[in-house]
Amino acid sequence: MTKPFLTILMAATAALSLSACMQNRATDLPPGEYTSKSSTSNPNGTDYDKETTTKVEVDQYGNKSATSKTTTTTDPKGLMNKSTSTSTVKTY
Repeated sequence: MTKPFLTILMAATAALSLSACMQNRATDLPPGEYTSKSSTSNPNGTDYDKETTTKVEVDQYGNKSATSKTTTTTDPKGLMNKSTSTSTVKTY
């Protein structure tokens, strides 16, 4: 009696663990535009700002595509030494 219970318990644990490890893709979102921002600092006084804008679209055939534009700004402690980088990724 305990063997079937343990088997079911292990299968349920494995299923829940697997779904927790799966990453969300941008194309899993409904059509629209999404923005996320984050800011962090390290102990040396360097500030990091990251802004991601994702635009999800559906074409005439029902295929989804997502364009993500990420802007990262690094501002070390001090004057006039801020740097910004931008990257764009298109996902089908």
